[in-house]
Amino acid sequence: MPRPTLGANALLLLTVLFIVVALNARLWRIVFNAPGLDGLRGIGVIAAVAAALFALTLLMLLPLSLRWTFRPGLTLVLMLAAGATYFIGDFGAVIDRHALASVYETDVREAGEWLNARMLLTIAGLGLLPAMLLWWVKIDWRSPLRELWSRLKLAALAFALLGIAAAGFGKDVASLLRNHMELRHIANPFALLAAQLSYMDHARDDNRPLQAIGLDARRGPALKAGDRPVVLVLAIGESARASSYSLNGYDRPTDARMRALGVLNFSNVASCGTNTATSLPCMFTDLGRRDYEDGVAKYRENVLDVLMRGGYDVLWLDNNTGSKSLAKRAKEVRAGREADPTLCNEEGCHDQVLVEQLRATLPTIRRDTVVVLHLLGSHGPAYYARYPKAFAKFTPECRSNQLQQCSDLQLRNTYDNTILYTDHILASAAELLRDDPRIDPALLYVSDHGESLGEHGLYLHGAPYAMAPDEQTHVPMQLWAPERFAARRGLDLPCLRGRDKRPLSHDHVFHSVLGLADVTTAVRKPALDLFDGCTTPDATR
Repeated sequence: MPRPTLGANALLLLTVLFIVVALNARLWRIVFNAPGLDGLRGIGVIAAVAAALFALTLLMLLPLSLRWTFRPGLTLVLMLAAGATYFIGDFGAVIDRHALASVYETDVREAGEWLNARMLLTIAGLGLLPAMLLWWVKIDWRSPLRELWSRLKLAALAFALLGIAAAGFGKDVASLLRNHMELRHIANPFALLAAQLSYMDHARDDNRPLQAIGLDARRGPALKAGDRPVVLVLAIGESARASSYSLNGYDRPTDARMRALGVLNFSNVASCGTNTATSLPCMFTDLGRRDYEDGVAKYRENVLDVLMRGGYDVLWLDNNTGSKSLAKRAKEVRAGREADPTLCNEEGCHDQVLVEQLRATLPTIRRDTVVVLHLLGSHGPAYYARYPKAFAKFTPECRSNQLQQCSDLQLRNTYDNTILYTDHILASAAELLRDDPRIDPALLYVSDHGESLGEHGLYLHGAPYAMAPDEQTHVPMQLWAPERFAARRGLDLPCLRGRDKRPLSHDHVFHSVLGLADVTTAVRKPALDLFDGCTTPDATR
């Protein structure tokens, strides 16, 4: 079969048309199903959206349409856009800088969990095959000046389309975007470009000096250094949602062991973000969600620095993707297969490795210490890989990372097994602490963000906070404080139980950890310290 010949402009326009039509299926479903878009007016609004998306995509690809960048550049765009289409369509994902941060900050194990036949077929069918056609077609190149002039005419056409769409239906399109904020984050590939530019802007390293905080930090009288070592364990969960805990009213016994230990459960806690890259550093900083910027936080000390300044050693034990540099000035230990091969496989290690590391660490502690346990918890999509077979209490399971192939019941069962296993990990850690008579221990658990299991057509997490469902922002928080620690710290447990339904958030973590550790400093805000007013005597004042 002879190879067809097309001009560069024609091939570029066909590529843009393919992207707009084939790689934006979810966007078109939302637009076509939007209320009020009926009759001729509705047709006009849909046409305006199509014209605007076509024009924006064309303007985005024009810089790649030079002779030596044409095919390689468009191939890259097609492959990336096809990958984005898979996540947008199958998981209800959105593409913003936070999503890209999660991608860039992942590891090989986590990345491997995403690979499956459906993903590869989607990228091959919507990315690789069109790219092969792009390379198969002959291009009739004209002189450089004529090619430049033709691209300028295409740019003029794109601006004209934008102008016509705005003049005729600008208010309607603006209203559609306000009512469906996700559209701007799934317009493919424009959302990819916007997210990348935003990520680069926030991630740039401008060599700013580290800003110290809590220079006045000192230990209060309740937990003064020199007595028996205080060991505070701060357990950070992964992708655990509050609604899957029986202590929060769930109809399954997913947290029976911590309940049996008399844990204090706080049922109304909101996360700072919907992904680890945002929530983890945010909860450790004093900035709060409203003022949090990753470009600011990474040059600012966090609660671990203040704790060390207050006389605590800090150890970060990690079975996730690391501390995001939070423990850069402390000691960080990453779990690996060498730690205990029986607890690890090609899909990573079960969180029991953290318990074993804690078990090995406790006899060596001679000073007051804060131990951070960064759990892998309920990280998807391979929920089945997060727990050993012995914890498959709820069946049938979803033994696949292709969540759409599983029934709602299978998905719920498998996710609930991860919560059950996390409860086992937390209780095992608490029992280790309880059974060591040399120390005065406590454990505070909070998840980084929640998780969607198909509600509203969304899976996993990472939705923009303004439109994120409760499943992704409502997180569990629990405090285990045995009698000997509560007595020494002066905790008024009935007072704390009276606050268990109070609206809380990750904003409280920084200040409450300092309050629990009896570290006083001007940066600790009593209004955000969960323990302020609930100590007898009130040692946090």
